[in-house]
Amino acid sequence: MVRYSEKLNEIKQTLASAGVFDPAFEAREILWEYAGCAAFPGSELPAEAIAAADSAVSRRVKGEPLQYIFGRWEFYGYPFYVGEGVLIPRPETELLVDIAAGLIGRGSVMLDLCSGTGCIPVSIALKTGAKCYAVELYDAAFSYLGRNIAMNGADVTAVQADACDGTLFGEMKFDLITSNPPYLTENEMCSLMREVAFEPETALAGGDDGLYFYRRIIPSWSVRLAEGGAFAVEIGETQGEAVAEIMRSAGLKPRIIKDYSGLDRVVLGSHDT
Repeated sequence: MVRYSEKLNEIKQTLASAGVFDPAFEAREILWEYAGCAAFPGSELPAEAIAAADSAVSRRVKGEPLQYIFGRWEFYGYPFYVGEGVLIPRPETELLVDIAAGLIGRGSVMLDLCSGTGCIPVSIALKTGAKCYAVELYDAAFSYLGRNIAMNGADVTAVQADACDGTLFGEMKFDLITSNPPYLTENEMCSLMREVAFEPETALAGGDDGLYFYRRIIPSWSVRLAEGGAFAVEIGETQGEAVAEIMRSAGLKPRIIKDYSGLDRVVLGSHDT
């Protein structure tokens, strides 16, 4: 039998040699994933846990994201299935849920565009009690969206469609519209980290300057805000002023909000009242 501490150090060294950013964190996560309550100092690890951990490490050193290897990841305290074909939820995106919690509540109606895993609408629905709608175009991501709605028991209606089509849902109005669209520039797409390159290009690439989807989504959907409603989009850290100008052109009054690392992360727009 192999002791936990011995295996932890072995995995940490292997990941470090492969250039993994935080090998100590990932080594602990891998052993906890496959050994569970046996993963503590002084314990002896079951053979099957060691075999599973070794398989995970082998995949990780090739660059595959830890989230894809596990098949799920946590966002805003809720579990989400993830895998090939869908963007991995990032902690900075949790800011959108915090913003929503301050704007809407039970009885409100919200819409999320380019939903991917559904981490935004599912978390908002569970956090606020609002009725949520989610739009996702691509088959693989839409499958994860449906599974995550079901797993979390969230009041979210998923629609497979083009998020740029502002005619969806008839004449329905929304108290809040959110989106984390693809926003990487062409240059950024050419220099992706090894792990990010495993994620679908359709969830990352935002055109030459990264603003393609903002230019389509914001004008198409700003007219669908209910009175007093708001539009919140995640952005790249250098895109605040450009996206704010797109909102102004669509008749919205924008405000740039920084994330918990002090970087521009969300542009929140509303109609002047």
